[in-house]
Amino acid sequence: MKKDDRLIYLILTAQQTLRNHLNSALVAGGVKATIAQNAILFLLKQKDGRTMTELSRILSIDNSTLTGLTDRLEKAGFVRRSANPGDRRSSHIYITEGGIAQAEAAKVIIHRVNDKIKEGFTAGEVDSFKAVLNAFSSKFA
Repeated sequence: MKKDDRLIYLILTAQQTLRNHLNSALVAGGVKATIAQNAILFLLKQKDGRTMTELSRILSIDNSTLTGLTDRLEKAGFVRRSANPGDRRSSHIYITEGGIAQAEAAKVIIHRVNDKIKEGFTAGEVDSFKAVLNAFSSKFA
C-alpha cells in the first residue's frame, strides 16, 4: 500500500496528536480536566442532570469509560451524582460551580487551538476540510 493511501493511520495519528496537544494546552492554561472530561462538562453546561447512559450515547463511549471519567470529575469537585429516584441503577450527573469554571477556561483554550489549526489555510480550504470531515462522520454514523 502506498504511504499516502494509509487514511486510517493518518486519521488516527492526527486525532492522537490533536488530543495530546489539547491536553497539554489545557494543563499549561491551568485547566485540570482533560479534553475528554471537558466534553462531559460541556454537555452538562448545555443540559444539567443528564444520565450516565445519555452521556455515554452522546459521546459514543462505553459506560465503563464514562464511569472512570465521571469518577475523576466527581473526585475533583467538578460534578456531583444524584441517584435517580425512579431507577436505582441509574444516576444523574450535575455540574458544580468548579466544573463550570473549568469548562469556561477550557473553552478559551480550545478556541485558541481551533484557530491555530486554521492558520495557513484559506477560508475555502477550511470549508473543504470541514466538508470532508462531516462527510466522513456521516459515512460511518
